[in-house]
Amino acid sequence: MRIAIIEGKRPTLMPEGPKIEREVLGPGAEIVCHGEVRPEDYSAVLGELDAVITRPGMPFSKEMISALKKAKVIVSLGVGYEHIDIDAANKKGIPVCNVPNYGTEEVADTTVAMILAHQRKINLFNFQSARSDNIGWDWRIHRPILRMGKVQVGIIGLGRIGTAVAMRLKAFGCAISFYDPYLACGFEKSLALGRFDSMEPIVSESDIVSIHTPLTQETSGMVDDGFFALMKASGILINTARGGIFKSADVVYHALKSRPQIRIGTDVWPEEPPKDHPLLKAWSGRAAWLADRLIICPHSAFYSESATQEIRAFAAEVVKTVLDGKKPYNVINGD
Repeated sequence: MRIAIIEGKRPTLMPEGPKIEREVLGPGAEIVCHGEVRPEDYSAVLGELDAVITRPGMPFSKEMISALKKAKVIVSLGVGYEHIDIDAANKKGIPVCNVPNYGTEEVADTTVAMILAHQRKINLFNFQSARSDNIGWDWRIHRPILRMGKVQVGIIGLGRIGTAVAMRLKAFGCAISFYDPYLACGFEKSLALGRFDSMEPIVSESDIVSIHTPLTQETSGMVDDGFFALMKASGILINTARGGIFKSADVVYHALKSRPQIRIGTDVWPEEPPKDHPLLKAWSGRAAWLADRLIICPHSAFYSESATQEIRAFAAEVVKTVLDGKKPYNVINGD
């Protein structure tokens, strides 16, 4: 059996090569690794594959799927699958699977770290102290700071990661509510959380809004000018979900520029890797107007050595299951 792992432009998750995948798939598997595949090479690279593992951020187009002649499964090396042309896979009868059960702890920890950095204004104290001989050693310069037990946190999307974030924040005594129209009524009682039936009030009433939704037609561009207009003047927005949930980098720039107390922490960006933008220049140049109000990580929230090993092993296990003639699991385009 011949399997390709296609990672795209991002730094590889397997610098040592497909060692983990070989251990899972066994000696009979021929595994080839690619960054990007050029259109003129689709037929040669993809035509004889029995399975494909493709990483989010690497578009797997209808043309690429059309080139698959023998493939029995396409596996996304992550939770997201918006990079795969699902309609094209459906037409060819190829199941598309994802790997949702990895990195939950890492993304939740990163989310809470961003919340604490903003809420406790850690980076701002550091920013000021490094630039002033007179007022740097003075706790009074960035009042007020709310006690965590007085903070209202609104979570949009209470899946695996949203739930993990809620459980971590409970330890800090935060008042936590969520909005997720896909969860059954009464689910909130099992976790002793508040619940909103629509998104607008949770955004307007929360001191901190944390987003943990997939990128879908419904959530694409969800964080727009109207979303920011609903937020409290000193609100904090955290996005460790998907960059496409932001309407655009311009929208984020306008929110930070026009509302001088809003803070944003994000692990994702509307376009990755980011292109030049005035907001990124202000952020990297530590512009005084922006100060510490924007935290950006390079889509790294998922990462730890353990998470990387898990995701690779899980993806290979899905491939092995299908190529062994068994029913695939984590299928996102069928039963």
